[in-house]
Amino acid sequence: MKRYIILFAAASLLIAGCKDYSYETWTPDETLHRTGEVSLLATFENLETKVFMDDKGHGTWDAGDEIAVACSDGSFVTFPLDGTGNTKRAIFKGTIPSGKEIGSVAVYPASAVVGLSGEELSFKVPGAIQAAISSTYPGVLVGRIGDTWKVDFKQALGFLNLTMDNYPAEALKMVLTTPDGALSGTFKCPVSRILESGVRPSDAIEGGNLELTVKSAGKSLYAMIPVPVADYSSITASLRDNKGAEVMSQLLSEYSTGVSRAEMHSMTVTCAEVAAPPCRINIGGERQIMEAVREGVFEGEFEIPAQTSFNVELDGVPYGFATQSGAGGIGTISSDNSALPVANIKKAGKSKQKYYVKRAIGTMANMETAGNPFTVDLESPGKMHVVFDVTDPAAPKYSIRLVEAADPSVIFHEDFDLCTMGGDYMAPAAGIGSKVEAYDGYLPATVAVTQNVGGFTFDYPNDVSTAAEALPSYMQAYGLQDWVFAYAAERPGAMQLCSGSIAGAMTTPAFSGIQGSADAVIEIDIARFSTSSTDPVYLILENGGKFTAGTITRDAYVSARAGSSFAEATGTLSAFSDGGATLTLPDDDFFPHSWDNADIDKPVSHLRLEASGLTSATRLTIDCPKGEKNAPRIFVFDVKVTRK
Repeated sequence: MKRYIILFAAASLLIAGCKDYSYETWTPDETLHRTGEVSLLATFENLETKVFMDDKGHGTWDAGDEIAVACSDGSFVTFPLDGTGNTKRAIFKGTIPSGKEIGSVAVYPASAVVGLSGEELSFKVPGAIQAAISSTYPGVLVGRIGDTWKVDFKQALGFLNLTMDNYPAEALKMVLTTPDGALSGTFKCPVSRILESGVRPSDAIEGGNLELTVKSAGKSLYAMIPVPVADYSSITASLRDNKGAEVMSQLLSEYSTGVSRAEMHSMTVTCAEVAAPPCRINIGGERQIMEAVREGVFEGEFEIPAQTSFNVELDGVPYGFATQSGAGGIGTISSDNSALPVANIKKAGKSKQKYYVKRAIGTMANMETAGNPFTVDLESPGKMHVVFDVTDPAAPKYSIRLVEAADPSVIFHEDFDLCTMGGDYMAPAAGIGSKVEAYDGYLPATVAVTQNVGGFTFDYPNDVSTAAEALPSYMQAYGLQDWVFAYAAERPGAMQLCSGSIAGAMTTPAFSGIQGSADAVIEIDIARFSTSSTDPVYLILENGGKFTAGTITRDAYVSARAGSSFAEATGTLSAFSDGGATLTLPDDDFFPHSWDNADIDKPVSHLRLEASGLTSATRLTIDCPKGEKNAPRIFVFDVKVTRK
């Protein structure tokens, strides 16, 4: 802050300036007026006030300071600081109400005052403060108003200058208690004794403990703590996490701690070693203990910035996501070790595809082994819900979900965020499937994951050497247990249908959220594979409902074979049949195949369909039967149904 100096013209004295008079000559009125507008020149003992002060207690008044000034009837009037502060002496100015005169007591801060009865002053010592030297509560200062305008404020309390080493990082607050009486609350004491020796714990008329909030816990904690004056037999600190659960209890003193008025008692304490909790989350360096919801399963919701990283500590050992197991975070995923930018495709510069996910599941690995912290890269700060399942110590699992307000207009939505690795067949056909244990984003990989020919963003990997259907636990974890699949396979951020001559289909769960009949908008993000995927694709409303209108928009893309760019294109959908229950999607400019497998980022099309007469039994099927050529292999990224 800037410093100002004001000159007394007559006496040539320096008063630490309250106003910027640009060094003009100024003569203050030093008369103590008993009524009307009154000015008081306030000084204070060199100890903590609201102003910034170093750890030795040296400081100045600060802009915004206010004092409470007693009137002759025991009531109080607030006097604000008259100027900019940053001074050792400052002028406070206020008005004594009509019919009253100025009294004999002033108190800082003004908010501390409760009342004055004769010589008995009542004031509050807060029960919750910030445990930091530069912003600690200043205590309470009391000044006697005499025959001059000068008021010398003295501390009513003493201070503990506390250093705590080995402070547990997950302890975000501590509660101080003593058997010797109150550390906070409302105190009542004669003014003369306050000025001479300070207020005592036994002076409390409504007493309590003292809670200190810790902004950034770490190896050491420093705090300047105002407390009543006493020879404390003991002081105990209960260190607690963000939910109030005790991390540990630390005895600050087991001997007499003498705290005198206006003096600081320095105390250094080394916290006892604390056994690491079974599970805690470390978000950007701030640890919080996770709550056990059942044996081996821990859950919690946490506020998060738009960009950060975090890990989970299991019995004190940091874990991140296992390489190529799930997305490894929420928001925009960019880590090459995530299962989304697969097999070093991004690192090799083969794809510009980006993935924005709101859900992620997978297995975890020791950070020393995998070195993959979870990532958060959102569009704005938010909240996430996390679950860590350690019931299988060899393969602990994670589940992360972005918490968003529910949209009552949404009937059904599946974004396939949990589809990450590729290769897991939901329902095999013709006796072939994938090695679930190798490619499952939820289950641990047991064999090395390799990239197949070309490194295709939506066609990786493609190991179909064994007959293995996706496990029920996998379907349950992915929230797909109520779907019906025929030769459907997981791909990064998408569901694949068909492969070569084998036809595929997928049917959503029933739209059970509909009551009666509803009109809706159905939105689907979809893409074709290459020249082998040119036959029609069919969208079918089953058990009620019909399409009434629709549009399709294809993203701009670049063809690897043609070496040319294609601008975004939009068309109208009109090929409705079976009473409007079926829509035929041909291979055309709006839903095209890519020219070659080397087209890594396939052209994606966005369907917007209007439908009427949907019921709670209605389901949507996307069908890819074998036509004149192969069955059209497609990728479905998102299906959303919203009330009109």
